Amino acid sequence: MTADWLMGNPRAAASLLGDRHDRRSTAPHQFSAPQLSRKRAGPLNGFAWKLCGAGIVVWRLWATLHGRRRDADVVIYKVDRLGDWLLAGPSIERIVADGRARGGTVVLWAADESVLLRRWRESPSKVESFALEPVGAIAKMRRAWKVMRLLATYRVRSFICLRHAPEQIRDFVLRHVDAKEIRALSWVITGGAPGEVPHEILRHRAILKAAGLAPVDPRDLLPVLPGRTATHGGIVVIAPFSSGIIKDWTDESWVKVAQGMASRGFLLELWVGPAQLSRAGALADKIAASGYFPRASVKTGTLGELAAAIAGCAVVLSVDTFAAHLAVAMDVPVVSLVGGGQFGDFGPWQRSARQRWLSNPLPCFGCDWRCTRSRVECMEDISAESMLREADEALQCDVERGAGASRSNRR
Repeated sequence: MTADWLMGNPRAAASLLGDRHDRRSTAPHQFSAPQLSRKRAGPLNGFAWKLCGAGIVVWRLWATLHGRRRDADVVIYKVDRLGDWLLAGPSIERIVADGRARGGTVVLWAADESVLLRRWRESPSKVESFALEPVGAIAKMRRAWKVMRLLATYRVRSFICLRHAPEQIRDFVLRHVDAKEIRALSWVITGGAPGEVPHEILRHRAILKAAGLAPVDPRDLLPVLPGRTATHGGIVVIAPFSSGIIKDWTDESWVKVAQGMASRGFLLELWVGPAQLSRAGALADKIAASGYFPRASVKTGTLGELAAAIAGCAVVLSVDTFAAHLAVAMDVPVVSLVGGGQFGDFGPWQRSARQRWLSNPLPCFGCDWRCTRSRVECMEDISAESMLREADEALQCDVERGAGASRSNRR
């Protein structure tokens, strides 16, 4: 069995996967070999992982004796959230295309949480999925059962891991997968600004380079989606909530932005996930209480409906969430706030001057959202005035590129 690692910590790779893997350098020093999750397993949890590992051995033997093993040329491991899956799309497509060109079978191991994206944009290959973040003991047991079944059943030529964050479930899979070769690496959180692409794209490119599939220009791995309408109404799409409250902006700042955009003649739509509807309703009430009418409308729906709203809006105002990345991929005017926890890893990035990212640089950038301050200054101290200013500039760039807004739907 062989493996391609991006070196930087050989001991970490050895502790994770043992001496049965050959490890060699494939990329610059800013990357490291696969590392164990920072979260240490307690005695009971550690015993459970060992029990699952032993169960896989027995299950795999049973599957072999009864002809239940499945052979795959390539398995792509991308158990991740919507935005991360979107960024990985071009890399996945390259791997799938190469596998099919060789007549092989390619299977994606994905997260249940990204199913909405796969329903909107059909997956290029067969998908096996399980929960990335199960809640409750029963859900965790269900996930363990699914993972054990996959590991016991599949026999793989090349296992390519595009989930780079060290975590227990990923580490467990890398330990026990039955593969002739494994391509994986781990991220290193840095406080440095990204270049033309996020660090995550560079990590994907490093994996592809080891597999002989990397493009010369890493920008070719950025997602590009159609859908931007030539003319659009005077609607502002606001995506105010991210996957974690620590990454969100204050309601007071959103109210100021809403006042500013309403005074410019725009109508406001708050787009959120189903679980965020009550928070969005409360924010809409605060906006209405500020004296601006009509009230901001609260929207939720399928990803296709969200994409249609973004395609037809004047500008998207967002925190670092899926809607922001989708807007960038569609080359829609967007102003997105990005905090310091993982600055540079997934954003900023852009397709044109229509896309703007706002941050408040601090010495603690790169904390991986383990904030040690009394409040989240990297987000909270970004002013509403700066977002309004960037929105004006993004809209002006849109006009200059010949996609000026129709004013027919404005107040």
